[in-house]
Amino acid sequence: MLEDRKLTRRGFVGAALVGSMGVAASSFLAGCSAPEAASDKGAESWDEEVDVVVIGSGGAGLAAAVEAANAGASVIVLEKTNIVGGDSTLCDGILGGWGTKLAKAQEIDVSADEVYDWFMGHPDWYGPKDPEVARVLADKSGETIDWLQEIGVAASSKKGDVRIKANKGVVMATGSYAGSPAMLAQLNAESAHLLPGSNPGATGDGLAMAMDIGAYTARASELPLMSSLAGVESGSIVNWNYYERLHGLWLDANGERFFNEETNYENPNGHRAIVRKQNEQGTQVIAFIGTTPELEAVLAVRPIEWATGETVEEVAEAVGLDGAKVKATVERFNSLCETGEADDFGRPAEFMVPLTGPFYAAPISVSTSVTMGGFRTNTEAQALKLMAPTKDGSLTSPIPGLYAAGVACEWNCAAGATVLCAVTLGRIAGQNVAKETPAA
Repeated sequence: MLEDRKLTRRGFVGAALVGSMGVAASSFLAGCSAPEAASDKGAESWDEEVDVVVIGSGGAGLAAAVEAANAGASVIVLEKTNIVGGDSTLCDGILGGWGTKLAKAQEIDVSADEVYDWFMGHPDWYGPKDPEVARVLADKSGETIDWLQEIGVAASSKKGDVRIKANKGVVMATGSYAGSPAMLAQLNAESAHLLPGSNPGATGDGLAMAMDIGAYTARASELPLMSSLAGVESGSIVNWNYYERLHGLWLDANGERFFNEETNYENPNGHRAIVRKQNEQGTQVIAFIGTTPELEAVLAVRPIEWATGETVEEVAEAVGLDGAKVKATVERFNSLCETGEADDFGRPAEFMVPLTGPFYAAPISVSTSVTMGGFRTNTEAQALKLMAPTKDGSLTSPIPGLYAAGVACEWNCAAGATVLCAVTLGRIAGQNVAKETPAA
């Protein structure tokens, strides 16, 4: 059985993709594990032949396609949705690197080592990174930014059902699975009630295909990157501790605090605490705030249409909490602020400011952005398979003809550098797949 599923270069790059711009992509990679079936179809069964097939049109996929084409390869990009851009369309636009033309013009002096240290120095920002991959991403980050300033992007129109032969290889840039509540819940039960906030086409197709052919996947069961959004139901959304910091309280179903509400946005522990409390009690956590200079600054720009009132009790009851219990919680917090005692949950002293009215409250919804797990790759962007230790101690080997980039891969960057790293690894994938020798 194991021998029947053995991957060969010919079996992989000669496999079929059937569907409207990638709808049935799973049958494509299923063919990778059964090279005999693929070869039985014969050359006459292909509608098109190209050197490189890129699956996914996000930042990683388009970067791979451009680099492969620049190297002289014929390329086709497949996208299952009617929107080009994938997870990258939701990017805040944060691209940081060293030695760029822009940085030099501003006399900003940062080294590759400093970027690498930043990646590796924040394990609390969504976990550990592969040091070798992180090193490559750091080394090439500035080059990627300069490259992005110099290129343009082209897209092709939708086609009907086609069968495409990739003579040199395939780049998997299928994005995350943060747009699929079902996939999130399947991989991690704690994710069952997350609000999918990602590209709706990010449904885990690439991860499922990877597992189907025996590719080495990592961290797929981890909770995704998340945002805690207060006020979704009313449309007056505050992304907690992101660019609007309102210094309120998080209250459970008993009207009590349970965690340090000033936990940095980039630190996943705050979002996870809200998710776990929500799962534990079966109802949403409530954001409860008083009137502060920060809130007044927001109100000067836009309304906050939350439950509001002059007293703690009336606002608490408006969001389904016991007014007396919430009043006791607020009085305890205000007492700590006034006496200078240490906070019950480690909230920093600078944020220990008493809550005063008018008061506001709204449920918190925890939303996904991108996921942690996916293809494990090497520094050449080759997808790997796990194997028994060899004589030299190796535990992985590249899958011939298969490359991966972007958030279809395991997380290997610090928060705020997702697109930068996706484009960087996508470029590497495109450059290397174009060098492959065409399959016979």
